[in-house]
Amino acid sequence: MPQDFIVNRADLREAGFASTAPLEAGDGEIVLAIERFALTANNISYGMAGDMLGYWNFFPAPEGKGRIPAWGIARVTQSNHPDIAVGDKFFGYVPMSDQVVMTPIDVSARGFSDGAAHRAQLPAIYQEYLAVTPANGFDGKSDDLQCILRILFVTSMHMDDHFAANDFFGASMLIIGSASSKTGYGLAFLASKRPGIKVVGLTSASNKTFVESLGIYDTVLAYDEIDQLSKEEPSVYVDMSGNVSVLTQVHSHLGDALKNSTSVGATHWDAPRDGADTLPGPTPDFFFVPTHMVEHRERDGLAGHDARIVDGSSAFYTAAKNWIDIQTHTFADMGDTYALLLKGVSPKDGHIVVTG
Repeated sequence: MPQDFIVNRADLREAGFASTAPLEAGDGEIVLAIERFALTANNISYGMAGDMLGYWNFFPAPEGKGRIPAWGIARVTQSNHPDIAVGDKFFGYVPMSDQVVMTPIDVSARGFSDGAAHRAQLPAIYQEYLAVTPANGFDGKSDDLQCILRILFVTSMHMDDHFAANDFFGASMLIIGSASSKTGYGLAFLASKRPGIKVVGLTSASNKTFVESLGIYDTVLAYDEIDQLSKEEPSVYVDMSGNVSVLTQVHSHLGDALKNSTSVGATHWDAPRDGADTLPGPTPDFFFVPTHMVEHRERDGLAGHDARIVDGSSAFYTAAKNWIDIQTHTFADMGDTYALLLKGVSPKDGHIVVTG
């Protein structure tokens, strides 16, 4: 029987398996076996923002429950679509399940979009499924890194573009909170190549040595060293952690030297969030990747945008493969793996769940 891993939307700590009826492909539909997917702090962000940004709507679940999306690779096991064959593989947004039904539209050599009615009002970018082919950057050797890093690198790339397009809001120092996060050091990897920009990482004391070892931050400070941030240089802050205490300290310490504050993720998913709207200094922006992706596709064209991702991520993977120890887990152990993720894992680890 197909298995879904579902969570309590009101309390992400409550989670477990639920069996479903056997899946059958209807007219124009396909059934995919989800072969592998990545688990990162990004998945927790999806759960935290599930109601606000509609993440719960991608894959329906019983009332009060949710299926947190993940990024993974799936293989077609049934097809009632003339342009998709059994055995074809695709990369994209999948549920934490072992099977899923989709309704392909806009099918091409690049891939397809899921045209299921319940997803019609959701961001189009998350509906896309890329064919696992060399043209899309899949070489058969880096599938796990693709699952772990691809969408995080895309976020980092668009953030780097965003700050560069705004001349870093007049700042010369980019401060990245939760600097050990993969999206955080993806941004640092790119921004460190920008002339005139000093990249500073904020992290926990326990992760400071790891972040320093990456070699892409000019300075690394623990959260209890925020008062060492220079007030003499105009700065921008990127909040990857969702920790309002850290955000407040940064705003309060830097004052007018802080030119922009942008929130992206929620790696510290259980940290209090009240008070973020009364901070001194600039009001934090929220960076929503799909919006920026649409803008950049309009600017570069779809093929040009895809090429930037393939070329840029290839360089990033070359560096990041030395920073990540891939940990493989079975789908049967999903409960333990998910609980581990909630508690916080080593930034050195990259977690892959294999269903077969």
